[in-house]
Amino acid sequence: MGRFLNGVMVGIGIGLLVAPMRGEEMQRLVRQRYEQLRSNLPEKEQLQQAGQQVAAGLSQTANTLKGAAQQAATRVQGTGSALSDLAQQSAQKVKQTGQDVVSTARQTAQSGKQSGQTTTASSDKGTEEMIVFADDMRLDEGMG
Repeated sequence: MGRFLNGVMVGIGIGLLVAPMRGEEMQRLVRQRYEQLRSNLPEKEQLQQAGQQVAAGLSQTANTLKGAAQQAATRVQGTGSALSDLAQQSAQKVKQTGQDVVSTARQTAQSGKQSGQTTTASSDKGTEEMIVFADDMRLDEGMG
């Protein structure tokens, strides 16, 4: 503990030797600086006015942002409606195209059936005619 007290005494001694001014002068200097800083600070009324201006600016900015958000929401809603309409139109076109394809396929199938029956019938007739012709020829040959 003796060393600690010796250290404190030496520190105080060095502080007194190195100190640029006396305690009274230092207090006066600190007081002057404090008064200068205090005079530069705005008064309570000025602070209130500045606060009101900031609040008004924030309110105006909030209103502007709210308006922009509402416009954006309206545009998004309009775009969504337009996309919905396009999707419905596309679905109707696809449905109609599908129905047209089915109808065309049915017509083609029916016409293929009919032409197949016609072909079969004509080939049957042709065969009959040939058979008849062949039979006639045989008869003619046999007679002649």
